[in-house]
Amino acid sequence: MAHGVYPELTIPGTQNPNRPTIFLNMVSTIDGKIITGDRDQSVHDLGSAVDHATMKQVQGQAQAVIIGAGTLRATPALNYSPRLMRFVVSKSGAVDGTHSFFTQFPDQTFVVCPIETCQRLPEDLQSISFGEGEIDWDKTLEWMKRDCGIDFLLVEGGGELNAALFSLDLIDEIFLTFAPKIKLGRDVPTLGEGLPLPRGSVQRYDLISCIPVESEIFLRYRREGRSVG
Repeated sequence: MAHGVYPELTIPGTQNPNRPTIFLNMVSTIDGKIITGDRDQSVHDLGSAVDHATMKQVQGQAQAVIIGAGTLRATPALNYSPRLMRFVVSKSGAVDGTHSFFTQFPDQTFVVCPIETCQRLPEDLQSISFGEGEIDWDKTLEWMKRDCGIDFLLVEGGGELNAALFSLDLIDEIFLTFAPKIKLGRDVPTLGEGLPLPRGSVQRYDLISCIPVESEIFLRYRREGRSVG
């Protein structure tokens, strides 16, 4: 059985009273792509068994996980610890309520969406709705921390969700696995999509660790200047 690269992982809090500490875990090809086939197809073959084991170690630091609807569609058999709260982001409400993501632990699973999307969701799904047209992330994250007691939130993609949080400068740490593969493609999803940041707003992260394992590289970054403790 493969072992992850962070056997004694600890993620420090950011001392922000209004939201959880937010950390991102992704795997990409050398050219920055986060899929191996088409959109909405499984990416299980992108990372190695070591990467999969490392993903579980990173999940172990979270109290909740959040993913985009595309990631949900591309992963028919998501397997999260029963202790984790689960959130999926959908602006359209087009999610499959029979997916195991919802049926395994329905009381601790929510769709994050704009207010007007609630009525389009499948019956019996719980939702968190702040903002009209677009999700109000400040209110959503404040609710997670205040009402759910979530201090550590893990983001597992895809690129649109990542971009929404990056654009608001909400990602405190990044765990990134570079797989020794090349995908190519002008319109192939990358770690962060959405609108580009202006030159003066480009974000910098400090490298915390770099661990090579065979041909994969496991990188950990922390947002530059972000207070922790």
